[in-house]
Amino acid sequence: QEVDIVVVPCRGFQAAEATLAEFVDQVLPVVTFAISEPQLSPSDQTELREIKEKFSLPIFFFRVPEPGGELISPKKPDKDKSSLYFQLLDLEYLSPSGPCGCGVPGSQSMLVEQLEKLRLLSTFSRQVLQKHLVEAATRLSEVHCRCLDIFINQAFDMQRDLQITPKRLEYTRRKENELYESLMGIANRKQEEMKDMIVETLGSMKEELLEDAASMEFRDIIIPENGEPVSSKDIKCCIKQIQELIISRLNQAVANKLISSVDYLRESFVGTLERCLKSLEESWEVSVHPSRALEKPKDVSVHITSNYLKQVLWCCLSLILDFPFCQIIQRITWVSPPAITSDWKRKVAQDAIESLSASKLAKSICSQFRTRLNSSHEAFAASLRQV
Repeated sequence: QEVDIVVVPCRGFQAAEATLAEFVDQVLPVVTFAISEPQLSPSDQTELREIKEKFSLPIFFFRVPEPGGELISPKKPDKDKSSLYFQLLDLEYLSPSGPCGCGVPGSQSMLVEQLEKLRLLSTFSRQVLQKHLVEAATRLSEVHCRCLDIFINQAFDMQRDLQITPKRLEYTRRKENELYESLMGIANRKQEEMKDMIVETLGSMKEELLEDAASMEFRDIIIPENGEPVSSKDIKCCIKQIQELIISRLNQAVANKLISSVDYLRESFVGTLERCLKSLEESWEVSVHPSRALEKPKDVSVHITSNYLKQVLWCCLSLILDFPFCQIIQRITWVSPPAITSDWKRKVAQDAIESLSASKLAKSICSQFRTRLNSSHEAFAASLRQV
């Protein structure tokens, strides 16, 4: 039932291995090879070698009786092997240990040289199909075993997590709260110190700022080279860019000095906290998406809680002064639009530095710090509740 018989075309038209390649991935092939001569020709041997190399299929070899010969061939003694047998033995299609010297059915090929033994094709076909069935069952068994291992290991991991996860969550919540209170304490008591730090920082880097301002190139402004006066609009843009340079450099210098205030918190809080959070989030990821237990994760999708923790720690180190410059730098006046020279840029920078209000800048930094710290702390707490 459900059998197709395919006869390979002549060799000059299409090679046997090419015909096999068209079918072997779509069906369970039972291959027969009829031989009309007492032994294999060189082209037969070449063809069989290529088939064995590409497919490793067992083959039913049948010696076709010569025309006019007897329908029932005389039985040869077992020890009287034909040259055809030894050729197939040399090609490793047959095995000398097979029953009746015919090979090992089911794992190797079979040779039939008597017409009455053609009925063995039925036995050979069953054994080939049985071999496919065993291979499929073996693969299925391997998949079942792998799934069972995953389920068993997952059950043990879940039991362990039920005991450990609450302790990890409580530890994480407590440590983050200690971190938050420590940083908030720094913000509350540092404003006056920060004012002195800003004055000291400005004094130490004043000359460097003046030099940078004198040599800076303005963005989106074309400065005339023939001494022509510059428009009021361009003058204002130049002054604003010089102020931005001073504020950004000062902001970076102050942030770098603030690092020393929280540096000791890194090892005491963040290292252990991040490891604990990573473990919690990976467990959460698998519980929400069990199919991912079968995969080796390249990267856990989004560690939201860990990101909030980093924000709690580093919010004071990434301050962006987004308030108007008029709050910390007094208005710089000029009588008429001068030529844009290095001396003029230096003078603008000098006026900006001298007009800068250290107390307003310190107050703004601390206010931003507290706002961001509160926001990150609340986001962390909400994310931890979700985990």
